[in-house]
Amino acid sequence: MKIIDALRVANHEAVAIVGAGGKTSLMFALVEAAPKPVCLTTTTKLAREECQGDFNHSLFSEFEVDPAASLDGAKINLVTNPLDSSGQKWMGLSHSQAEQLIVYCKSSNILCLIEADGARHLSLKAPAAWEPVIPDQVDLVIVVVGLSVIGKPLNAETVFRPELFSNLTGLPIGAPIQLDHIVSMLNHPQGGLQGIPQKSRAAVVFNQADAYSLKPDELNLVQRTLRDHYSTAILTRLQIDSQRCEVILDSR
Repeated sequence: MKIIDALRVANHEAVAIVGAGGKTSLMFALVEAAPKPVCLTTTTKLAREECQGDFNHSLFSEFEVDPAASLDGAKINLVTNPLDSSGQKWMGLSHSQAEQLIVYCKSSNILCLIEADGARHLSLKAPAAWEPVIPDQVDLVIVVVGLSVIGKPLNAETVFRPELFSNLTGLPIGAPIQLDHIVSMLNHPQGGLQGIPQKSRAAVVFNQADAYSLKPDELNLVQRTLRDHYSTAILTRLQIDSQRCEVILDSR
């Protein structure tokens, strides 16, 4: 099934992508599949090298002055703040700026995709108290996790903020990560559910399914334990096929 269809992403919606293990890849996969125009932004930072495609790039200051002129109706539109002091990352929008962008995109029937936290290119993370930064107008929050960490030890080389992950799941530092620990984190109000607006629907993307195949009992665990909080869960192999997925939970 196509990822964009499985996640039920609609043109007029705002979608926040959080977690680790393929956020940016998922965002660009959705960009590729979505009708144009589409708008991209972040509430954290975006690496300069990740934004080298055929984008119509505007700074928020330009968008604020003339939204219609800054967003090209036929293209992929990227809206950020200026580069940070390193010159390597585009600064993200503040909460109020992101809200302004979302309101305009919704009124113009433009899909707005927001990368709402960072993970330092690791495959799993636990959020700090101040993240993710998700505007209230977001319709869908997608939590990404990378399955390649299963069986690996919980440490700073495998998980972003391993101490927080340990606190949320009870898994000791250095112990092997299993799917039940990931599911426990996803269901925790200070884990995968943190920052998700009450009216937003939530989905999980288990990426890196080429690195680890879920066993029947693990699939059952996902279906049994995530349905109370997440409407959808899918398996993806974004580095191999950026458009197709396997749906493993659909609680519509």
